[in-house]
Amino acid sequence: MKEYCLALFLDGVIYRFNHMKMYLSSLILVLTGLLTGCSAVGHYQVDQNAGAKADLHFIGIPVLAGAIGSSFPLTDHYSLTAGHVAKIMMVRVKAYNPTCDVAIIYHDNTGRTLPKLESAVKGEQLKLYGYNAYTSMPTSSSGTLQEFGWWDKPGTSCKMALTDAGGIQGMSGGPVYGGDGAVIGVFTATHRQRNQSLFVPYQNIASWVTGQMDGKDLASVKQSSALTPSATPKPTQPILEPPAAE
Repeated sequence: MKEYCLALFLDGVIYRFNHMKMYLSSLILVLTGLLTGCSAVGHYQVDQNAGAKADLHFIGIPVLAGAIGSSFPLTDHYSLTAGHVAKIMMVRVKAYNPTCDVAIIYHDNTGRTLPKLESAVKGEQLKLYGYNAYTSMPTSSSGTLQEFGWWDKPGTSCKMALTDAGGIQGMSGGPVYGGDGAVIGVFTATHRQRNQSLFVPYQNIASWVTGQMDGKDLASVKQSSALTPSATPKPTQPILEPPAAE
């Protein structure tokens, strides 16, 4: 009788263990899918300088491939990141942009050098900074702003900038720097079919950013006085397929 009861107990333990494994496996697949919906494109490399320009965020399971995102300082109290990163990562969110995949998150940036913020201009040289989700290493890539396009429906979706700079999972939410050393956008996705990386030009969210700030934080936002949405040339056609978030 004791042996029979022990067998029943062990069967119950094994059943619960297998059930938990299935649950965790499903959770990992879901979370990984949310965070790594596309493949890497182009060339990118380990760059220790990226560590000074972007911050690393993880979901709480560091070994989960793809469960990593990036952000960068905006003021002493806030940072900018991709909206899909803010929704999943362990961060406190101040605001989500209503149109573009961008969010302002609470982050202690005391003592950090705050970047200047400028408009993105077609044809300019640029660099993307962030963290590689598979290695957690600071990563960067270089390229040119090739064109502007709509994320989805023309006129109502987010106006995006497209570049031949490489990108990989984890870099999403990191800063895009122009040739003069100012931030010109927020990296949000890659488009495998087009072999391009996509980012939100800063001029398209500038008024929204300042509208979310007040007091010392508003005063410390280092954006160019010439920033206006009209600085972004109107795209002539939508991006052919809405890309998955990086």
